[in-house]
Amino acid sequence: MRKTILLSLVVASLLLPGCAQMKDTFSGMPAKQETPPSPRYLDFSDIMIPGEMEKVPKDSFILNGQGKLVVSGRVEPESLSQFFITSMNQEGWVALNQYKFQGSIKLFFKKQEKIATILISEDPLSTRVEIWEIPQEKI
Repeated sequence: MRKTILLSLVVASLLLPGCAQMKDTFSGMPAKQETPPSPRYLDFSDIMIPGEMEKVPKDSFILNGQGKLVVSGRVEPESLSQFFITSMNQEGWVALNQYKFQGSIKLFFKKQEKIATILISEDPLSTRVEIWEIPQEKI
């Protein structure tokens, strides 16, 4: 009898947290949602990076504010493409071209005397973004 009471108490203590979540669900209270991390600047002062993306230092090379920045994270490629088109425009970049090829998206931008290219490709576990910012040669 004593074991039955003890077992009942253990089972009840395990179920109580689940009951609290069920109460919120049925009471009409919204589920707790985590806000995504805010976009930020990393190595380029005029290219915003989504908060969900993390820098891949071993694949990045920046010198004097120019070079290649690689970031990775779990974000849909189409969503990333729209993010970069919008944020680059807000930073004064002009979209030159974009194309999709074999599951990748390539974006091209120009600003004053700089060119930026953004390659978005999806791996099985994450999405990788390569951002190149280079000076534009005067011809």
